[in-house]
Amino acid sequence: MPLMSKPAGNRPRRGWELEPLTGRRLAEPHGVVGVVVYRGVTTTEAESPVARLAGRLVADIVFVGRERGPVPGVEPSRIVVADACPADDIRPDVLVVPGGLGWRQVADDAALTGWLARAADSARGILAISTGTLLLAAVGALDGRTATGHWLAEDDLARFGAKVRSSRVAHADSGRLVTASGALAAVGAADELADHVTWSRG
Repeated sequence: MPLMSKPAGNRPRRGWELEPLTGRRLAEPHGVVGVVVYRGVTTTEAESPVARLAGRLVADIVFVGRERGPVPGVEPSRIVVADACPADDIRPDVLVVPGGLGWRQVADDAALTGWLARAADSARGILAISTGTLLLAAVGALDGRTATGHWLAEDDLARFGAKVRSSRVAHADSGRLVTASGALAAVGAADELADHVTWSRG
């Protein structure tokens, strides 16, 4: 992604210099990748795996937040622009749930968790990353299913009803549901999930 302002000389780039992370709309999309975003979302998890999936599926990218507008993300610090909210009731073909420091505030938001539960129920594919797996588990989407996530969150994940696996990637629901320990693992799993979604379309 280009920068908002070009660094002088060899000065390191800072997070605030990065252009906002935004969705995309294609002229002829073959689907929608919906991404949950919130204050403190990990921007690397909302960017690279999402771009990989959307590229493979030739799909639109829609960021869904508590409300439309700019959302401050972290790792690196960067604005993510939510272009939809729960009231829009977007039903994505693929749901992506990135992790982040602010995941608990989403778990306490009835409107956003309600949308998340509906989207998880209807999506052809789901990718949850790091502590994002806790959000998915909090709405019951991981009950009795094998899942992984951030290693510090394994106990919480188990309390939410998931069957925890200490691995980089875990698959469930015949490949429809993929959980990953972090952004790098999620990028690697994106191709498998894209293949599953393409196959399920018939």
